[in-house]
Amino acid sequence: MNNPRHSFHLLPVLFLALLVPGFSRSQEDIAFRAIKVKGNVTAYHNENDETARLYTNQTVDDGDKVTTASDSEAVLRMKEKTYLCLAPRTKIIIHKLRQGDKGLECQINLVTGRMLGQLDDASQIAFEVTAGNVLFREHGTLFEISRKVDELTAVSFTGAMVANFHGKTKMAKDNEVLKLDHGKFRNKTHHLTDDQQGHLQAWQGLLAEISK
Repeated sequence: MNNPRHSFHLLPVLFLALLVPGFSRSQEDIAFRAIKVKGNVTAYHNENDETARLYTNQTVDDGDKVTTASDSEAVLRMKEKTYLCLAPRTKIIIHKLRQGDKGLECQINLVTGRMLGQLDDASQIAFEVTAGNVLFREHGTLFEISRKVDELTAVSFTGAMVANFHGKTKMAKDNEVLKLDHGKFRNKTHHLTDDQQGHLQAWQGLLAEISK
């Protein structure tokens, strides 16, 4: 027989699930899942204060860190077809990954290395990347940011990217590149280097492979 006291305590939960948008979404919906892992990739899980190898199909979420060693890389994906591709010698911290009042909010801190991101153009995700004292707001769907010591290179392959630093704002649109050194804007170019073209082609090939 059902315990009436237990049923009573469930009522507020059911009420919230009906009224609060996204309340019933599982943690799986707001986590990155590793869909491709090559070499030695580790993840620090904030929930249990533990660092361990990251394997395919494992997840990382708000507060976690992911690090790729040399000759290692990882591709992380959210349900909304949002991808992060981490190159060798890259470290990121997921500073924010949660459901906000206006939709999904995500902020990634690029500590070092190179990260390519592809966003789902049908989603309402608010996506930001921090690197040192620079904040990038992504308004496009495909971008790459690399950080080496205090040098930053940001490429907007598709759409727009807005960089904020020292009270200044710069924007890069399709196939434009922002370069910053020690927090100072250096220049903006309107063409991609051979390396950047190669990174784009490699990602397009990999995406075609993992999307099958």
